[in-house]
Formats: sequence, C-alpha cells, structure tokens
Amino acid sequence: MKPSEVTVDDELFRISEKKQPDGVLGYDVSWLNGPASGTYGFTVGKCAVGPASHTPDDMARMTGAELIDEVREFVKSFYEAGGTGEDFPDHIPARIRRQLRR
Repeated sequence: MKPSEVTVDDELFRISEKKQPDGVLGYDVSWLNGPASGTYGFTVGKCAVGPASHTPDDMARMTGAELIDEVREFVKSFYEAGGTGEDFPDHIPARIRRQLRR
C-alpha cells in the first residue's frame, strides 16, 4: 500500500503500511495538521489471538474502511472530555481554525 492521506472532521492524516519491529504488518498514522507540529499520531494493526506467535500479513492487512474507522475513533477520543487533547491546551481543532479564517 502506498502512503495515503485521509481527512476526518477536517483533520488530515497520512497512513503508511509497514512492518513493525516484531515483523507484523501494521499502519503508522501521522496527524499532519495536529498538535506537536504535525508529529503526533499512532500505530494500529490487527493480530491473531492464539498460540501462534506471528500474524500472517493476509490476516493483519486492514481495509481502507477499517483504517478510516480507526482514525475516526482516534479523533473522537482525542477531543472528548478527559481525552488526550487535554494534554495539548494550545491545540485548536481544524474545524474551528477553518471557521476562524472565514
């Protein structure tokens, strides 16, 4: 998968597929217009549950819809009361920044 950009609630993210240090396929999600000068983000992936120690790529691969759902949930939890967003008091959500520019 080539890196791709998605927008959720006016927030812009780049999603890149890569092998994680443990060899499992995962996705790095960089928040391009987020706090910390665009260096904030998260990593997500799927893993098999059970005795096997390695999740094959075909089981770990996520669809575009699954990745967007992960981003949507991340944005929701970041901005909710008690969410991580409280750790970034100077950050203004993109939808509000857009309204202020009008």
